[in-house]
Amino acid sequence: MQPSLLRSITAYPSHLLKGILLVLPLVGRAQGYVEGISVSYERLPLHLKTPENTAFHADVFRASAIVPVVQAADSSHSFLAGASLELLHFAGSRPGFEAGAVYGLSPIVGYRQRLSERLEITALALPALNSDLREVRGEDITWGGVVRAAYRHGPRRAYRLTVGYRQQFYGPQYVLLLGFDWRLGQRWRAFGDLPTSLTLSYAVVPGTSIGFNLIGINTAYRLRAADQYVQYQQGHYGGFIEKCLSAHWVLRATVAYAVTRRIEVYARDQQWPATLDYIGLGKAPTPASPAVEKGAAFKLGLSYRVPSK
Repeated sequence: MQPSLLRSITAYPSHLLKGILLVLPLVGRAQGYVEGISVSYERLPLHLKTPENTAFHADVFRASAIVPVVQAADSSHSFLAGASLELLHFAGSRPGFEAGAVYGLSPIVGYRQRLSERLEITALALPALNSDLREVRGEDITWGGVVRAAYRHGPRRAYRLTVGYRQQFYGPQYVLLLGFDWRLGQRWRAFGDLPTSLTLSYAVVPGTSIGFNLIGINTAYRLRAADQYVQYQQGHYGGFIEKCLSAHWVLRATVAYAVTRRIEVYARDQQWPATLDYIGLGKAPTPASPAVEKGAAFKLGLSYRVPSK
């Protein structure tokens, strides 16, 4: 059985699940699996880089869904629509960090075209509203998009290239991802989009897998109070265990360590010259709040997943 990450959304209607069943094999032919619906919770114990080593923590909630709204009868092309939601809640004592919570709201609109039996192109528009929602203005909305080419080399190997651009409050963010999906025998599978994601999975028994993964994050949220923003940048390396609850629903628990971590407040004029995915390029901006230490992260996720062919 393919490794599957389960993230629960039991309240979604059955017609939405049927739509996801249709779109998932189309959107993700060149990756280990595709998640049409997902929700997750992550706990980030944090410590400040100060002599007192003050404790501070963040709770991160995420949910997303994507479905085809128009699809060709032969599945050669389809229009895609969806949305993702995010909430970061901060608690604890931290000088210069007045944000109690920030939110991310992003509609997803896209188009997929199969050019041949082995090659397909997908384009996604990714507008986003990232802020504390205290006073929403037009400038809180950022724009971006990506284009992905996926090529299936054979039954056990596939490759993809993703390029794109996104406005960020910390400066321009360029996207360049090199993806692959390798089936390494009956139990092993490796796939990801480097440098932001990598998964190595081993099927211990049917329906249960363990493995290693890398997740890179780099986004930002506007704070209205003092015209500042929060940058959330992390590179998580960790181990996971996941259990198939049914043919498509999968539950995953992850314990990770952040080798890169920035959760700091910056003035609006403090920006990176540019970033490539989650890696900052050039001179780093100066934060208005104390930096946080590297450390652990704990995540529980539930998703509706369809393995790629």
